[in-house]
Amino acid sequence: MTADVSALLAEYEARTWEPTHRERAFAEDLARGQTSSTWLRAGLREAPPGRLADVLVPVAAVLEREPALPEDLVLAVRRLLDAVAPLP
Repeated sequence: MTADVSALLAEYEARTWEPTHRERAFAEDLARGQTSSTWLRAGLREAPPGRLADVLVPVAAVLEREPALPEDLVLAVRRLLDAVAPLP
């Protein structure tokens, strides 16, 4: 799971994946929140279709099952969202 999130970030940084305007806005909304399964699930209800949502849906499922959030996964998600979200 962490590998999938990191792979999408690597594609973004290599410019082989370009998020849509709606995906960027979605990432910005998520980047403002506290990392939790509830936060991610709520955000995914409004997610535009695309690779970003495809990677985050399984992350939300893992966060719901794990009593303690896997730190490497949370960090990978934060890095991805911060990179994709448009600059202020």
